[in-house]
Amino acid sequence: MKETTFIKQNQKKWAQFERNKNNASSDPEKLGELYSEINNDLSYAQTFYKKRTVRAYLNHLAQDAHRRLYKQKKEPFGTVWKAWTVDIPLEIYRARKNILFALILFLIYATIGAFSTYQDIDFAKSILGGRYIQITEENIANGDPLGIYGSGSQGSMFIDITINNIQVALMAFFGGILFSLGTHVILFNNAIMVGVFQYFFKMKGLLLTSFLTIWIHGAFEISAIVIASGAGFTLGHGLLFPGSYTRLQALQMSGMRGIRIMLSLVPIFIIAGFLESYVTRHYQTLPDWSKWLIVLFSFSLILFYYLVYPILVARKYPHKVNENPEVSPLKNKKFDLHLIRKNADTLRDSFQFYRIKFPLFWKLNLKFVVPLILLIAIYQNYTHWDDLNTFYYFDWASQMSILFGNIYSGTYNGTSDLIISFAWIIPLSVYACIIFYSFNKEPKEHLDRDFIGFLKNRLWKVVLGAIPFYLIMMFVPFYIQLPLIFIAPFFFILPASLGLNNTKKAVSEGFDFASKHWTKGFVTLLVLCLSVFFLSQPFAFVLSIQEGSGEPPMNDLLDWFCNFLQPILLEYTSYHTEIVNLFRQLIYLLFFLLIIPLFFIVSGFIFYTAREEVNATGLYKAFEKFGKRSKTQETKADFDE
Repeated sequence: MKETTFIKQNQKKWAQFERNKNNASSDPEKLGELYSEINNDLSYAQTFYKKRTVRAYLNHLAQDAHRRLYKQKKEPFGTVWKAWTVDIPLEIYRARKNILFALILFLIYATIGAFSTYQDIDFAKSILGGRYIQITEENIANGDPLGIYGSGSQGSMFIDITINNIQVALMAFFGGILFSLGTHVILFNNAIMVGVFQYFFKMKGLLLTSFLTIWIHGAFEISAIVIASGAGFTLGHGLLFPGSYTRLQALQMSGMRGIRIMLSLVPIFIIAGFLESYVTRHYQTLPDWSKWLIVLFSFSLILFYYLVYPILVARKYPHKVNENPEVSPLKNKKFDLHLIRKNADTLRDSFQFYRIKFPLFWKLNLKFVVPLILLIAIYQNYTHWDDLNTFYYFDWASQMSILFGNIYSGTYNGTSDLIISFAWIIPLSVYACIIFYSFNKEPKEHLDRDFIGFLKNRLWKVVLGAIPFYLIMMFVPFYIQLPLIFIAPFFFILPASLGLNNTKKAVSEGFDFASKHWTKGFVTLLVLCLSVFFLSQPFAFVLSIQEGSGEPPMNDLLDWFCNFLQPILLEYTSYHTEIVNLFRQLIYLLFFLLIIPLFFIVSGFIFYTAREEVNATGLYKAFEKFGKRSKTQETKADFDE
């Protein structure tokens, strides 16, 4: 299209945007649509009119609009009001079947808990804990059956209860990512506890007393768990039934829908924590009518906002009911390894590279790395079999110490573990070679023989490059590792230099590039470590610490599942604790294998950035193509090698 034609077609739209951008009464949605169209026009102009005035004009217009619409824009009250009165209720309406399904399951599981207690009173001890039953029976004898709610200060109790409620709800939601299995486990555990609790007090002749006490706060607390489970089933639905979308796109959409539902629970967590801390403890002095009023009002509020009101909103906005959240299309892209990337670009491209090349390096990983890791794991668990019959204070740290032979752990058994600690560098270096090999290969392009040749040529070089960073991570106490994070960037890209660099100066260039890009290495390494920390919370929660009984004060999703699994195994084998610990190790190893490539990918992109800044490799390659392009037909110079 000619530039003049392009301008004529769009000038009215640009003029309309210029008139409205400074007008406070302009429709923000219409303004946003115009801004989006101007960005599209700018992209077109940047492609076809790079050196023309129209590109500069659109670039200025887009930048000015962005600054006004986003940087200086304060979120109006109307937007927040619309989210709570339209967007979230519509999301609840779309998830109504999942929420109803969660409610039905909760009632079934609670009935199972009550019936099991009816069959065997000792079942209550296995669910609620022997210590809790003992304290409750003592309180009943003293005429204060629910006195446990009066223990502790109100302020600290409010904080602890609110945090615990949020954690349980988040576990119920994130459990959906395990194809809804984790959500089932969380819902089952909580429903069983409610059923057991209520029937235990019925057997003591205190059903009404317990009902009017626990449901003062339970109306909000239990409802929040059920609704969070409905959000978890919504999340899992995207994985189980992606429809015409890819599974990742369906997960993105269902995740956004579930998050909106979870946001609606924030005030419920606060109200439930407040009632349990400040009101429930006074159950003996409160008149029954006030308890009934609180319980009925609480349930009425929940039913209105999560049942009645979403139906009313759906009828008012029928055209919005079937709207899907917008997701970015997942397109494969060819990565230019000669770009100079900023930190944000490095991280973004690393995650995209991981997604695109995952089939390639995971196939090679299954053939060359997993067998080595399985051999090490089998040997370590054989030599540490007695250690598997224990619940550990920090479970994830102790289980990984068994696998890696941590010399500072209480499970350390001498020379054997020391050898294993050094042996781990081989499978990790092979894994690094797989990642570096994939930088110049397409997912369907590799041949095993080709990779074996690459491995023979690069493995020991990568091992040499990985040793300094590996020694810091494996043999330096954790309290010294924290300050050493400032030194780690000097060694971070050394394996990439030896795995991707063909020159004889790979080692010296690796140190040279690392020293000149210390900031980039430090920032990306810090972001990756923080990302790993947050991603690991559902199954390696830092506060999920095991006591001697094996029951952690705060559960993560893996704890919930293992607590569900162990009583079942107890019926069939005496090795139930060992099996549960082996299962935990399997989860930790899978996470480790899935997350470690990101570190190698990031180091590879930093290496290419550093090399381009110092050696301008891409620029020299571009010069080699100078004068070789044809205006009438494509040649090899038109394609990246």
